[in-house]
Amino acid sequence: MDSRESLLHILLSFTRPIPGIARDLSAYGWDAPRPLAVLDAIHLSTALNRFIAGELSSAQVEEWANCIECRDDIEYDPSSVTGLALHELANPLLTRPLTRQSAAALVATLA
Repeated sequence: MDSRESLLHILLSFTRPIPGIARDLSAYGWDAPRPLAVLDAIHLSTALNRFIAGELSSAQVEEWANCIECRDDIEYDPSSVTGLALHELANPLLTRPLTRQSAAALVATLA
């Protein structure tokens, strides 16, 4: 089994299906005494570009963002551009649905 830290990096890079990563991470819980990984704009931009290219669905991006959003072991500033973009992706019913146009606008904001 992968370490918690390596699983977090796999989650952030979105290199495996989310259900499997989430299942593996569930062994560690959500809380942590300190962050073990950092969410960067490149993580979000990469996922959004994969969505724009048709590799990911909006539901997959939402599931991915939800897996990241509330974890204490992943560091990000919720009020930063990265944090606001993550919130938007994790909460499309509260913000706006993910479309190719909104994804491109988020990628431009994150650049």
